[in-house]
Amino acid sequence: MMNSFPLYKYTKNNYTKNIPGWLYIIAIVVGLLVLTQDARPVQAASPHVDLVTLNSEIDSASLRLLTRAIDSAGHDGAQSLVVEVNSPGGDLDSMYAMVQRELTSNVPIIAYVAPSGGHAASAASFITLAAHVAAMAPTTRIGAASPVDSSGGDIGNTLKSKIENDLVAALTSMQNRYHRNVPLAVKMVTEAKSYDDSAAVQNKIVDLGAPTLSALLQAIDGRTITLNSGRQVTLQTVSVQVQEINATVLDSMYAFLLDPNVVFLLFVVAMLGIYLEISHPGVILPGVVGSISLLLFLFAAGSLAPNWAGLALMVLAFALLVLDVQLPAHGVLTIGGVIALILGALLFFNSGGPYDGPKINPIVVYSAAGIVGLIGFTLVTFLLRAQHRRAATGAEGMIGAKVIALTPLVPEGRVGYYGEDWAAVLDAPTTSVDAGSALIITGVNGLRLHVRPVRTQLMTDTHPPSSLKEG
Repeated sequence: MMNSFPLYKYTKNNYTKNIPGWLYIIAIVVGLLVLTQDARPVQAASPHVDLVTLNSEIDSASLRLLTRAIDSAGHDGAQSLVVEVNSPGGDLDSMYAMVQRELTSNVPIIAYVAPSGGHAASAASFITLAAHVAAMAPTTRIGAASPVDSSGGDIGNTLKSKIENDLVAALTSMQNRYHRNVPLAVKMVTEAKSYDDSAAVQNKIVDLGAPTLSALLQAIDGRTITLNSGRQVTLQTVSVQVQEINATVLDSMYAFLLDPNVVFLLFVVAMLGIYLEISHPGVILPGVVGSISLLLFLFAAGSLAPNWAGLALMVLAFALLVLDVQLPAHGVLTIGGVIALILGALLFFNSGGPYDGPKINPIVVYSAAGIVGLIGFTLVTFLLRAQHRRAATGAEGMIGAKVIALTPLVPEGRVGYYGEDWAAVLDAPTTSVDAGSALIITGVNGLRLHVRPVRTQLMTDTHPPSSLKEG
C-alpha cells in the first residue's frame, strides 16, 4: 500500500518538497558543528610563532583556549607560543590546570603582560609566571594574588592558610625553576602585593620588559629554554611570522554558557518546556526545547563548581510543579516549587569556595521564579475550571439543559431540544405537565430524556388552596 505522506515527492522541479522539517534542522546542526570544529593544525612552511590572547577571566573557557593553543603550537611547528595576558584573575581549579599545561608543554611558552595599561592579577599572575619566559609591556602590573571568595571578600582563617600555603609552594617552585625572585613573588600571595613592570623587571620577578611584541621576539632570540622533558630548545624568533590562534565559535559559545545566569535560565527553560509537555501532551515543541536546554544545562553545570544540594532543590521544584497539575493541590505545590527553585538556585550557584568565579544575580533568580510561578498558577487555574465546567458535548453535555414540552407529559410525552423532537419522561414525584412547560434534562437513557419541571415554573403554576380562594 502506498504511503499517503511520502518522504520524497518525485516531481521534476520539487522532489524535496515533502522532506520533513527535522531533516533540515539536523543538517543545519551538523553543518554548524563541522564549521565550529577546530581545524587540524598544518605544518607551517616558514618559521613562525603562535600567539593566543587571554583577555578575560581565568575559567574553564580560558583553560580550553590555552589548551587548544598549546596543542596547536605543538603540531604546527611553531618556534614558541606567545600568551598575551590581560586578565583580572579567576577560579583556582582552572588556574592550576592552566599552570600544569604550561609547565608540561613541549613548546616554549612566552607570557607577555600586554597591552600597556593591562594587568595580570590574581590567578593570571600565576599563568604569567608559569611560562618559560615572563615579560611585561610598559605600565602594566602583576600581582595581588591573595585568595578571596568570588565576591572579593575575605575567607576563613583556616581555609585561607591552607590555600595560601599551597599557592606559595606552587609559586616558589616555579620561580626557582626559572631562576627568578622568590621572596617578592611570594608577597603577591601573602601580602597581596602588586608590582608595575619596572619593579617586576628590576627585581627579577619576571624576566624582561618589552614595549612591543616585535621587541619581545627580538630580545628573546637565541635564548635557551629547558622544557619539562629535559630537552633544551634555542629560540629563533627574529624575522618570523606571528600566527594568531583565535577563539572559535564553539569557544565563544562555551564561554557564554559558563555565565551562571545563562546556566540558570537554561534550567528554567528546560523545566518549563518539559512541564508544559507533561501538562499538555502532544504539543512536542516545548518538550524539544526543554530537552535541548536540559542537555546544555548539564553540559555547562559540569564546568562550574556548584553545590549539588542546590540542584536537588531545583529538581524538587520541577517535581512539585508537575505534581500540582496531577493532584488536587490547588496551587499549594506550585508555591512550594517556587520557593524550592529560589533556594536551590542561590545554593547551587552562590555557595562555592574561593576562586569559584562569578555568581548568579539574585534578581534573575527572583524574576525567573516569578514567571515560573505565574505559569504554574495559570495552568492549575485552567485545569480547575475545566474540571468544574459542565461537559459541552454528548449525553453529559445535555444534562442540565432546558427543554420545552411539545405535548403534555403524563408522565411521558415529547419535548423540543435545540429544534429536535425527543421522547421524554417525567421524574417522580411529578406525574404530569402541560404542553409548553419549561423542563430541565436530568438524564439521558438511549433516545429518551428524563426531565423535571423548572423550579420557578412549578412555583408560579401551583394553584393556591381553595380555602384561600374562598376567603
